[in-house]
Amino acid sequence: MDDRPAGLETPAPGWFVLLDGSLGLLAVLALSPRVHAAGRRRIPLPPPWALRRLLLAALALHLAEGAVAGHLARRRGLAPGPWTVQTLIVGFPSLRKLRALGHPSPVS
Repeated sequence: MDDRPAGLETPAPGWFVLLDGSLGLLAVLALSPRVHAAGRRRIPLPPPWALRRLLLAALALHLAEGAVAGHLARRRGLAPGPWTVQTLIVGFPSLRKLRALGHPSPVS
């Protein structure tokens, strides 16, 4: 049984793993001096302040994408809540799915 709301198309699970895993790693590196120091011993990393700025930018981008997704879903007669939440979580792959709903692919 599918528990997704009607009209919600979910990106492939790999997107969630890749993008949310990367955001999680970025958050840990930016916010944990101990983890950052351990990582820096293995690979060159930007300083924590730069990673914190990058994290804030990524979070702001996800908030903006979520707002756009909610607006687009409402305009297309879809439930905005699920699209907003999904796009907040995974970002552009969700927004791309939503935009494709209004623009069918050309038939070849």
